[in-house]
Amino acid sequence: MRMFIAGAEIELLLYESQSLKEKRKIVNSLIAKILNQFNVAIAEIDYLDTWQRTSLGLACVANSSKHAQKQLDKVLEYIEQDGRFEIINIYREVF
Repeated sequence: MRMFIAGAEIELLLYESQSLKEKRKIVNSLIAKILNQFNVAIAEIDYLDTWQRTSLGLACVANSSKHAQKQLDKVLEYIEQDGRFEIINIYREVF
């Protein structure tokens, strides 16, 4: 059996957020849109109490490493196109 897991940790700056409540609304909206559009698992994993920064964890399982990486690329492109965020760091790995 061949299974590949692509994972990424993405650190983001949020420009529109002025409170934790606004941050949660923006981040939860992004997570919901990604879950509806892409076949990945995603969660907020760090900076939970910081209102202008967040870190998201992404994972994708596929039968080829190329396909798993392409899925992550699509999600990252989607996040980059959303004007509410600036990606400040990305850590990626395929297992």
